[in-house]
Amino acid sequence: MRYSKLFGKTRHDAPHDANSVNSQLLTQAGFVEKQSAGVYNFLPLGLRVLHKVNDIIREEMDAIDGQEILMPALHSRQVWKATGRDDIMEDVLYRTTGADDQEFVLGPSHEEIVTPLVKKYIQSYKDLPLSVYQIQAKFRNEPRAKSGLLRGREFGMKDLYSFHLTEKDLDEYYEKAKEAYLKVFDRCGLKAHVIEASGGAFTDKFSHEFSVETPAGEDTIIVCEKCGKAQNLEVAEGKVEDPDQPKEKEEDLKEVDMERGFTIADNAKAHGVPEWKILKTVVYEVEEEGLIGVCIRGDLSVNTNKLEKYFGKPMRPASPATLKKAGLVQGYISPVGNPEGLSFVADHSIANVKNFVTGANAPAKDYVNANVGRDFQIKDFVDLVEVKGSFRCSTCDVALKEMIAVEAGNIFKLGTKFSESAGFTVSDSNGKLQPVIMGCYGIGNTRIVGTIAEASHDENGLIWPLNVAPYHVHILSLGKDQEVIDAADKLYQDLLDEDVEVLYDDRDGSPGVKFKDADLIGLPLRLVVSKRAMEAGGVEWKERAGGDAKSVKVGNVVKDVLKFINS
Repeated sequence: MRYSKLFGKTRHDAPHDANSVNSQLLTQAGFVEKQSAGVYNFLPLGLRVLHKVNDIIREEMDAIDGQEILMPALHSRQVWKATGRDDIMEDVLYRTTGADDQEFVLGPSHEEIVTPLVKKYIQSYKDLPLSVYQIQAKFRNEPRAKSGLLRGREFGMKDLYSFHLTEKDLDEYYEKAKEAYLKVFDRCGLKAHVIEASGGAFTDKFSHEFSVETPAGEDTIIVCEKCGKAQNLEVAEGKVEDPDQPKEKEEDLKEVDMERGFTIADNAKAHGVPEWKILKTVVYEVEEEGLIGVCIRGDLSVNTNKLEKYFGKPMRPASPATLKKAGLVQGYISPVGNPEGLSFVADHSIANVKNFVTGANAPAKDYVNANVGRDFQIKDFVDLVEVKGSFRCSTCDVALKEMIAVEAGNIFKLGTKFSESAGFTVSDSNGKLQPVIMGCYGIGNTRIVGTIAEASHDENGLIWPLNVAPYHVHILSLGKDQEVIDAADKLYQDLLDEDVEVLYDDRDGSPGVKFKDADLIGLPLRLVVSKRAMEAGGVEWKERAGGDAKSVKVGNVVKDVLKFINS
């Protein structure tokens, strides 16, 4: 492609509303153009990258027996009502009405569509297992569409669905899919961590996310660099170090008057104790069950996801109005004296601390020297702590690392949730009807493009990995000397004849502009044809990923380029 004819050119100022590296660089380099918040046009350079990402995904999905289909983006709202997700995902659904007042949803996901589709073609257990996938646009009314291609309202996704007779068969396929996903990311030039995470609205089991470290990410992940265990913050486990404290005996419980702020820091300062000496008590509303008290060390935080897993129900911190109605004094609540008949659960972190400071369930009054078992009772001790990078790995006892990352893919064991909604059963070898067991596997293909930009760039622009670069080679001709132009034209044609993908900057522009644009676009290899280089008998060779420029003899250029792109 001659750059002079390319649709979509570089711009040297970032868009004023670009709030991430990928949105800045992809727009400046002419890969994408924002249409509205969370909605992007893909220009020729960006579309070439997207096609290459899609090709890699297809190859790896085909390798695990996935068969490609294409389902509609427009869904009857009735199928979403049947599974209950019309309500569960109400906040992100785009809805519209068609002829005869028929209600539709723009698909944010396709479980509701694929399950009855596959049901029509599965006659018995002999037709299982089966896996089908598609690459298609998804639509989600994200309230905070941001970070360029990382969080969009219209975005591309590869979603694969697998169907099985037994849990064992699903488990085996799930592991194959996990390995296939790692191959996809590796071939795209990305280092992905396999993260244990909550299944969210899709399943009550753990799912696995594939996360790539980048400051633009919205997830915090906890990684052990020794054993490789990695978890999303919402489910992460780790060893909480007991505080460094001298051995204490239990002192007498005392009630004291104390004017202080409501924060743990205020409380610790007022009493002259470290924050871990504060017994933090948070009251939650449990769906259909009322209030429950949760205790944890003051220097730690409660992980609500773990708490909901423990109770098996949605929970939220009680509002000030709810606390007041229950006779509880905000900022001074504690389990001492069993206020209002509340029961309490606690994180393990409080078990070995003596002489806590805690509220006295009255305004401006605290207890000092409160001890578990003597002064207050805990119904159950469980792991409720939100893990931080300062914790230690529960498996190998080394310090954990906390990272900010973007989720680029995820996989779920759906079980029978959607097959039961669709009445999808098959007879097993004994003639007994069994609900079909499903798995779901998603990769955001447009998000991968944005993630590569986030993970592979420098201060000058993008640095595309060879497998997904829009072109392998960027030729620059410098100056107006006809001999130089003819040599560049010949090199361009010689490389095309060898099926090398080439972007040829044939513009009548200054060397400075051409070099700056080449760095911004970020193709793997830059070849410069200039009078000075030709007088030295060669072409300047510079790899975008690093290293010094060098001169390559004209007669060797094509051979060396082929070696470079096939290495």
